[in-house]
Amino acid sequence: MASSRLNVAFIFAALSALSVLAVAATQPGQSTTVWPSLRFHFTVKRSSMTVHGQSDFSMYANPIVSSKADGVLYDVFATFTEDSTLYNYIIIDGVAHSSSTPYSGSHSDDSKATPSVSCVDAESSKLPDINAIVSALNDATALTLQSEGINCDSGSLFKVSVRGVDFALCASGSSGFTMHGSDMDIDVEFLESPIDIVIPIQKSKTECKKTALASSVTVTSKGLLTGQQISNKARNLKATSFSFRDKSSCSCKSTPRPCVFIHGLGEKEEMPENQDEFTDYWGKHLAGHGPCCSSMKFARLNTVDSMWTDAILQGKVCNRALSASNTSKDSVISDTIVVTHSMGNVMFAGALSTGKCRLDISSTWVGMAGPMLGSMCSDFVQDSCAGKTNIVWETIGNITGRCPANTGLKSLAYEGESYSSVALDAAYKAAQEIYRANVSAVMCSKSSSGLISKYQAQFWGLSEMVPHKSKLNDGMVEFQSCAAGFPESKFGGNYRDRFYVSKLNHYDMQFRAGDSLLDEEKMPLKWFDCLL
Repeated sequence: MASSRLNVAFIFAALSALSVLAVAATQPGQSTTVWPSLRFHFTVKRSSMTVHGQSDFSMYANPIVSSKADGVLYDVFATFTEDSTLYNYIIIDGVAHSSSTPYSGSHSDDSKATPSVSCVDAESSKLPDINAIVSALNDATALTLQSEGINCDSGSLFKVSVRGVDFALCASGSSGFTMHGSDMDIDVEFLESPIDIVIPIQKSKTECKKTALASSVTVTSKGLLTGQQISNKARNLKATSFSFRDKSSCSCKSTPRPCVFIHGLGEKEEMPENQDEFTDYWGKHLAGHGPCCSSMKFARLNTVDSMWTDAILQGKVCNRALSASNTSKDSVISDTIVVTHSMGNVMFAGALSTGKCRLDISSTWVGMAGPMLGSMCSDFVQDSCAGKTNIVWETIGNITGRCPANTGLKSLAYEGESYSSVALDAAYKAAQEIYRANVSAVMCSKSSSGLISKYQAQFWGLSEMVPHKSKLNDGMVEFQSCAAGFPESKFGGNYRDRFYVSKLNHYDMQFRAGDSLLDEEKMPLKWFDCLL
């Protein structure tokens, strides 16, 4: 208990040193003293799910209890430092803010720093949703049997599901409770007094929207959140044990093989051989993942100045895939896992359809975010360069490139539309047929909401500005284009599904932003890890 108070004191000392202008956040007419404030300490077990690079962190919560004590909403505070920046996350009355402040550790420098404050909506939160966790406690199911790998000396064991993610909850009365999960553990302890959460003052007059609402409480959830004893009747005992559907890490269910990654549009610098890494495109999270990859190699090809149908480019794609495994020969790709993203899918499918190489039965093709029917972004940019739209290049130019549209982007003109051609339409048809016959697993998206990242908002802009044929898109590619004729019923919205329809944006499916902590529709790396 004492250590928690010291931690909170340190946090607010840092806030004071940074001179964050704020006002007290006490809700009029509501009490925060009946129920204790809480400290949620998270221990993340997967490197792809860290928050600001941290696998251990705490969040602090004050309860706002309804007058009849039948509902509760928590105000929340958390703070992090990463890359010389201090990040604060605050939720007051269901409205979330974040602030970022340059941070050097020097009192004289940091006292002059000015925080940048912004709203946080439900789709751009980097942190676990405390109020969603609280709401999930209402459906806690008490268990009578101890479960393998879970130590609960108090004997009060429950099963809790937060947004479909299962936890085993061990209640320890006045000492709090612990939630054990396959990807993270959560220790919840009671604080002696509420913490003084403050609202940072925004320079802009933007009114932030609510991201959380008060949840009703049951006898069980109230007991867990206050440390009161829960009767056996309220616990609704069930004689069953708990087991996790998943482990914190997946093992290879097939045969480990070399993996070769074929990137998509936008790369100009070409390398004559596969590279050991390509973090500018694939991000920094892949290292240590892919248990079925005995090695990882990355192609680097010029996809700016060549059409995906270009015979020379397709030949290079085959060459990179063939060179990954020592057993590949005579243009047959053997004992290899080929991973393609974006335009890399049509490049590889085109190479196979024109007979430049062939995929042996010992190899596996994993496709992600493929524009198998093309992308309306191509048509939109070409229209814009012709002066037919009122495009704001600052919003999307870093993603699509600017005028004139490059050759690679133009080659992704949507099938059957004005910027396509008879020859390009025929190439699409051939690629789609090869794709459906050979690809083993596919990841697509039905939403550009994505994971928190520097590029997230740009894909929101793309999704709004581009006249996509469907609202189900990742910002660049529609679900129907990525599905390439596979029926929608073949896809599932869970990382356990071989054909995975996610809520990731186009770049997220390059593994650049890791995985979500509690949203199974936003776990690309876990999908790849547990796939084969």
